[in-house]
Amino acid sequence: MIRQALARLRPRVDAARLAQRAGDLLRRRQDAVRVVQWAFVAVYLTLLLLPVLLPLTPVAPAVAARVARFAEIVFWGVWWPGVLLSVLLVGQFWCGVLCPDGTLTEFASRRGRGGKIPAWLRRAGWPLFGFSLLFTWEHLVDAYGRPTLVLLAVGGMTLLALGSGLLFGRGKRVWCRYACPAGGVFSLLSRCAVLHFKVDRAAWDAAPRPQPAPVDCPLLLDVRRLRSNEKCSMCGRCSGHRDAVALAPRAPGGEIATLAAADARGLDAFAVCFVLCGLAYGVINAPGGRLHAWLSALAPALPDWVPTLAAMLLVAAAVGSLLAALLLAAGGGARRRAQHLSYALIPLAGIGLFLGALDYAFMLLAEAGQAVAGARAAVRGVAIAVGAAWSLSVGRALCRRSGTGGVFLAAAILGFAAVLLAAEGHIG
Repeated sequence: MIRQALARLRPRVDAARLAQRAGDLLRRRQDAVRVVQWAFVAVYLTLLLLPVLLPLTPVAPAVAARVARFAEIVFWGVWWPGVLLSVLLVGQFWCGVLCPDGTLTEFASRRGRGGKIPAWLRRAGWPLFGFSLLFTWEHLVDAYGRPTLVLLAVGGMTLLALGSGLLFGRGKRVWCRYACPAGGVFSLLSRCAVLHFKVDRAAWDAAPRPQPAPVDCPLLLDVRRLRSNEKCSMCGRCSGHRDAVALAPRAPGGEIATLAAADARGLDAFAVCFVLCGLAYGVINAPGGRLHAWLSALAPALPDWVPTLAAMLLVAAAVGSLLAALLLAAGGGARRRAQHLSYALIPLAGIGLFLGALDYAFMLLAEAGQAVAGARAAVRGVAIAVGAAWSLSVGRALCRRSGTGGVFLAAAILGFAAVLLAAEGHIG
């Protein structure tokens, strides 16, 4: 009786209605969104350029050093882990609302020559290749604390985004759709998110005339057929269209749990095993490890980057191959089933990538004299346990859909969780 009375007194929170209102607000206030976007562009360019330009001026070296340190903290201690976690939990709002590269490429595209998007640019795999190359290079040369290298890596991507906008598309984000290195990872992580823009096909088709103007989707998506979060940048411009599109909540990992085997893709399975799990783990943890030391001793005459790169790639290949073998066993030897089951690893792999980025924040705190070892161990333990439970949950749903046993899939998930727990978290 008391519980029922309290339930009646407690204000009811309609999550679906709140989400829909938030999506509609994004659509209505695109003017405010643009102000926020250009503010982020200004902050981004300031933090990117000042650490490089200040040492070229008569300014005091101490001032330049403090600015460079502040930019390092913002970029790698706050921004990168924060973006990864936000995409994993709520989708790609960063991309559609805040990302400076997205803002700049769309701005350039509205004023560029509006060329046709070439077939070679539309080939799948560019974002994944770009992420693998950039992520490996940044750690190989330890670019994070070196302003010139940060400008080369991060600023180089901005120049490519601007160039693609000037050359291709008419007011669209061609770079974000087909080439952004982070997009290859975000498209996988966003499948786990608890928010998505849900399309009611029946309401869309039954919308009365006169029908509104087509949705100005910056990523050139067919909104009517939108069923996945993987490419949606969550900009909100389609919210409420034909009374058929709404920002809506869903269960964590719900998109993966309901994924049909026919919708599984081999490139995604490769990305999960060998990039999101294997390469991300190898690049972050192989430097300074035993394999790295052994390779360095084996060929002492070679530059240090050679054994470092070799250790990264060997660890990545070993982790990815082991996971692929366990998934193939989980699928009863059927490649299609193994590809389907690979999506279950995404929550844990996303947590692993987030923790790898967060390690840099812990390192910065340690350099500032803070005792962080205990906090780091606690955060890692809790996060990996949550990620493993999350992956096991969606994996169980996938096994039910595909009619496969879950022993080998559970072995893959728990094995990778154990690998993450044992990681020392080397940076650079």
